[in-house]
Amino acid sequence: MLAAAGCERLYWRVRDALACSEEVRVVARSWREAGRTELTTGVVEGRLDAYVTALMDTLG
Repeated sequence: MLAAAGCERLYWRVRDALACSEEVRVVARSWREAGRTELTTGVVEGRLDAYVTALMDTLG
């Protein structure tokens, strides 16, 4: 069942992003192996940081 309230969905989105942050090197390597060589670990970290920042900014 999907979370009913927006704040509940926000919680899960932030939680998922933070869980990915522990494996950012693995995620970046998988993308590079799939042919996305521009997705270095630093780029993926930057995008993840921007995503979490955007999520937190929705709180006001």
